[in-house]
Amino acid sequence: MASVINIAELERALAGLMDSALMPETWAGTLEAISRATGSAGAHIMPVRGKFEAGVLTTPNFLEAFDVYFAEGWYKRDFRERGLPIGLSKGVVIEHDIANSADFERQAFYADFLARFGLRYSAMVLFEIRGSTLSINLQRGMNDTPFDRSDEPLLLAMQSRLSAAAEIVRTLDAAKVGGMADAFDLTAAAAIFFDRKGRITYLNSRAEKLLDDEVRVAGGEFFSVKQSEAAQLQRQVLSAADGALFIDLPSVRISRTGKPPLVARVQKLQGLAADLFAHSSVVVLITDLAEREGPSIELLRSTFALTPQEATVAKLLLDGSSPREIATICGLQYETARGYVKRVLAKTGTQRQAQLIALLSGLKS
Repeated sequence: MASVINIAELERALAGLMDSALMPETWAGTLEAISRATGSAGAHIMPVRGKFEAGVLTTPNFLEAFDVYFAEGWYKRDFRERGLPIGLSKGVVIEHDIANSADFERQAFYADFLARFGLRYSAMVLFEIRGSTLSINLQRGMNDTPFDRSDEPLLLAMQSRLSAAAEIVRTLDAAKVGGMADAFDLTAAAAIFFDRKGRITYLNSRAEKLLDDEVRVAGGEFFSVKQSEAAQLQRQVLSAADGALFIDLPSVRISRTGKPPLVARVQKLQGLAADLFAHSSVVVLITDLAEREGPSIELLRSTFALTPQEATVAKLLLDGSSPREIATICGLQYETARGYVKRVLAKTGTQRQAQLIALLSGLKS
């Protein structure tokens, strides 16, 4: 069947991009309008590299296809990625650039994946947002006609509108992050924000006060006196960025010379429209055990005759950390950490963590 681009309808559909930037719940409708205007079966927006499930905006009729795309690993062997150099050069890629009729029959991506959903021909329009390259993919069916060279100028006209809408979303998200950072300041929590590539995007004032020669930020990266700990934190940040919203990650110990360690906890953020536009994807909340409310390390040592390591464990127990978390934070074997917990309970005359918390909470530094 004939598949043509309706210029007037496409202009109206693109006008909806600005509305979607301000009202994220309208993205699906805007993509459906663009899909209809371009004679497509559906449309979606995603990163051209580093694809991840939360980073896709799509028309609702493609949701099942994307479940399969990620569940079966097709995103790792998307045949159309061979067209990326062309897209990066001229801004648009159509099927004529990457495949012929023989490829539709012998390439698994077409024959086993797209054909399962009655799909075949596509056009990708690439656009930039602060160093990241995204694309809107317009997908036509097996019985449609493919996009051709005469369509390319019309498709390229979409670039500036897409970039502008994405920039608005990112700016709004940055304002949201700034508000969150201020809130963390009010609760005396140090917070460092990261984008989904693991680059630091924002530090609140509490986090900045923790920086020194041993714990520092440079070039968008986090460094500590033990780079193995910084590397562990970076791995967790990237894991959270690509993982589920409620991913559970253990705390990370950040050592300091002559001071109690910092404790870093990684948490994924939820973007305004989708993670692919987000200013920041992850926040790391940092607890300074030397400044933690409650009794100081020195007071615990003098009151209960605790060793420095036992006093640190006592502070972590007061913070609600489990023996397994204490082992991770302190760099100990689990059984060793359990031994410290038992000694702390014995020296303080308590039998359970709840009793210890009740006892220590009454101490004043």
